[in-house]
Amino acid sequence: MVCAQCGAVSDEGQRFCYNCGARLDLQPVSAPVAVAAPQPQTLPPPPAQIQPLSYQQPMTTSTYPQAVPNSTLAIVSLVSGIIAWVLIPILAAIVAVISGHMARNEIRRSGGSLAGQGLAMIGMILGYVQLALVALGGCAALLFFVIAVAA
Repeated sequence: MVCAQCGAVSDEGQRFCYNCGARLDLQPVSAPVAVAAPQPQTLPPPPAQIQPLSYQQPMTTSTYPQAVPNSTLAIVSLVSGIIAWVLIPILAAIVAVISGHMARNEIRRSGGSLAGQGLAMIGMILGYVQLALVALGGCAALLFFVIAVAA
């Protein structure tokens, strides 16, 4: 079949012209038309040459977020808070509370160059709760001792 729009010859049974996409079955059947010689295709332009970066050109900054390091005191506070619940109740709880407060002050003074506020807060909470439980346990033991002596 010959396309009425572009004159391309298509195989029999095709519904659309492979060249221009026109519908072939709606066209009136006519005698074959002389096919024009294909036009030479233009080549794409050559790729641009890559210019090497010279050391005088300023480097652009990365758009990726930079990782902010955690405060060492905040990590010490968290680890001490966990140790207070597992191994050394009183001593590790005191270390967790003190290092937690020091870490929060250090992070606040750093102006955003240090992170770990949540680590310090969790360490302080673990330390304070452990100290409160030790104090309540001591009061309960003292109460039982006084009741036992009075009886």
